[in-house]
Amino acid sequence: MKSISMFRAGVAFAALALPLGTAAAQDAQPEAPETFGEIVVTAQRRAQSLQDVGISVAAFAGEELKSLGVESSLEIARLTPGVHISGNVGGQNSQFTIRGVTQNDFNDAIEAPVAVYVDDGYIPNLQGQTFGLFDLERVEVLKGPQGTLFGRNATGGLVHYVIKKPSDTLEGSIDGTYGRFNQVRVEAAIGGPLSETVSARVSVFYNRHDEIWKNIYPSGAAAGAPLNLGQEVSPCCEGEWNDDTLAGRAQLQFKSDRLTVRLVGAAARQHLSTGPYTQAATVPVVDSLGRVINAIYAGPNETRVGIDHNGNNYTAFAGAPATRLPGADWFGFIAPDPSKRLVSKDFAQSDLNRTESWNGALHLDYEFDGATLVSISDYKKFTKNFSMDVEASPLSLVEYGTKADTRSFTQEIRLTGSSDTLDWTVGAYYLDIDAKSSNGFLAPAYSIYSSLLGATTTGIDLVNTFRLKTQSGSIFGQVEYKFAPQWTFIVGGRLIREHQEYDFASNGIVDEDPYRIDTGTILFPLQPSFADKRTKTLWAGKAQIEFRPNDDLLLYAGINRGVKGGSYNAKLPDGTPPLDPSDIPYKPEVLLSYEGGFKSTLMDGRATFNGSVYYYDYSNYQAFTFSNVSGFVQNRDGRTYGAEADVALRPTPGLEIGLAASVFNARVKNVQIAPGVFETVRPTFAPQTQLSGRISYELPTDVFGGALTIGVDGNYSSSFYHNIRNFDANKINGYALFNARVSWTDASEAYRISAFVNNFTNKTYKTVGYDLSTLCGCTEESYGRPRWWGLSMGYSFR
Repeated sequence: MKSISMFRAGVAFAALALPLGTAAAQDAQPEAPETFGEIVVTAQRRAQSLQDVGISVAAFAGEELKSLGVESSLEIARLTPGVHISGNVGGQNSQFTIRGVTQNDFNDAIEAPVAVYVDDGYIPNLQGQTFGLFDLERVEVLKGPQGTLFGRNATGGLVHYVIKKPSDTLEGSIDGTYGRFNQVRVEAAIGGPLSETVSARVSVFYNRHDEIWKNIYPSGAAAGAPLNLGQEVSPCCEGEWNDDTLAGRAQLQFKSDRLTVRLVGAAARQHLSTGPYTQAATVPVVDSLGRVINAIYAGPNETRVGIDHNGNNYTAFAGAPATRLPGADWFGFIAPDPSKRLVSKDFAQSDLNRTESWNGALHLDYEFDGATLVSISDYKKFTKNFSMDVEASPLSLVEYGTKADTRSFTQEIRLTGSSDTLDWTVGAYYLDIDAKSSNGFLAPAYSIYSSLLGATTTGIDLVNTFRLKTQSGSIFGQVEYKFAPQWTFIVGGRLIREHQEYDFASNGIVDEDPYRIDTGTILFPLQPSFADKRTKTLWAGKAQIEFRPNDDLLLYAGINRGVKGGSYNAKLPDGTPPLDPSDIPYKPEVLLSYEGGFKSTLMDGRATFNGSVYYYDYSNYQAFTFSNVSGFVQNRDGRTYGAEADVALRPTPGLEIGLAASVFNARVKNVQIAPGVFETVRPTFAPQTQLSGRISYELPTDVFGGALTIGVDGNYSSSFYHNIRNFDANKINGYALFNARVSWTDASEAYRISAFVNNFTNKTYKTVGYDLSTLCGCTEESYGRPRWWGLSMGYSFR
């Protein structure tokens, strides 16, 4: 829900169907066929018709997202094949994956390779990418490297949330929803002129719902097994997976003939439960040297702790028992059925995790004769304090906690101009990020881990504390030259100078709060400290040619070079050897993309058909590898090839249909899955096939004096891995989800009522996992939302 500002984005539109540029029609003339109208996006830093942009783009209007029941920023992924979600902390932290380009490290100082912008303000960290959708003009999803025109780490692509801005007419809206699990959601906005030159807009957002997981602690625990070493941490065992979010934004705008000045302030806070994971029993598989080379789910009769190369019981893991109860984890626990929304956990609170964000931005636009100057100054602050049960069971084994404070400032200045044959953009960009984070293990009093460390009655925290300061400056430019009536050549580039400073320490800390990571009194070091400084020169570039044989067809082909800056590992103190100092820094990743595609308008403007094919050549892919209870990034090469297509049509008045598909094959080469064991693997959170579709129909006759629309949409994702080691138990099966909605709008379009059911088949499907097979003989797993119904009512005026 972090929200800030961007320069005027042109014409508001209503999106029709699904990905790659679906949108709804403008009002047609009575004598003309009903068409889609002009769809306007700013993917190339100026207002253009979507069908004129030689980029694979999906665009959705804010009102269309409401009609589709999209409530979270990350739900954009279900509408856009080729886009998926990775995450951690049971899905409370999530980030986008585009065409297999992802980074699922849970280190809060890490930036993502898919850049997210809100109102032209860059979100600098993974924790900032989960925010609610409110008061939006539209959302644009750009696939493929976008680093030439966008300032930071857009290797895989870009998601841009364009907010509604103050206008010169009084307007406002309020929408309220009541849904399953006592959900209450309210979104409201009002804006308009304060004088002839000054206007303002204020918007607020609130969403809350009860816990989805019911905690039935200590159900599933082995009969007679001690769950702690003498005393239970209090309070214990509440339900999980709730939400309590509040956000607001205020804008003040001054506008003269040539100058527009817009000041934006925004804040948000989110209260959540502990990380909503359950678990499944899994079995590590080792080779003849005792290296873990696979993990499988434990069958109902499985009693082996691990499996050696001969298929026998293997127990040479730290803290491993001699055997396990049939089908249970190492400690005799069998998790409840997740389809019944049940967990059994000792470390669980319904109101513990916190995020807060603040933002201030100043936007200046000045219109010269033939050019526009844009200046964007943006400040953001994010704070976070999360905790969760590591093994997700009734046993008091060990917990995980993290807290972070990230502050960023960006300044961008760009000048854009055009003539009959030339469109150009030049600019400069500066970024300063100061990311401070502490994360590690909480071993509360009377837990097994505290006993192993000689702190049974006092507890202890095992904490990594680190700080990463990043300063990045760049200059950029892009030129589009129409060298012939039907031909355009595009060339652009960005030159980047980046400086980083990193400090890392790992210590045992006195446990003062059993539910939070502590950073106070140091007891002893756990891993060697590390400090480093480095400066790098990076570059991104683009060359593309476009051919338009007629007004209804665009063909394009190009080469695009994307780059994401390097960073630093902060491996958790999990009892395994620390990283060698040479393995703590990792290199920038470089993606060379070859892409061609077409955009066509058919049926006298009543349909669009777009498609693209691409090949990615990856150097130094930042492959996050999770093992035991920690992870690290290793640089490896990779390649991806794939294709996408979408169709959006309105064959008759009132009927809208959208279909889209994405298929790709991605591989990361020579990933070290165990010491000395290298495999070519699939990247994480990258389903090779995705499909989506939508159909809506507005009845041709009035119903109670208004228009009634019925709609159904669905999406399918094939299987994917949550761990780049690609073990059998790291694989999440494919799934299909379906949603339905009925909406009524009165004749004046001021009042609206809708009823919806999302996931109406009540599909139980996994979303995120962490393989802990060598810690507890289990794997953490989180799930997507169950069937969700609701009723919404709204009113707007202008």
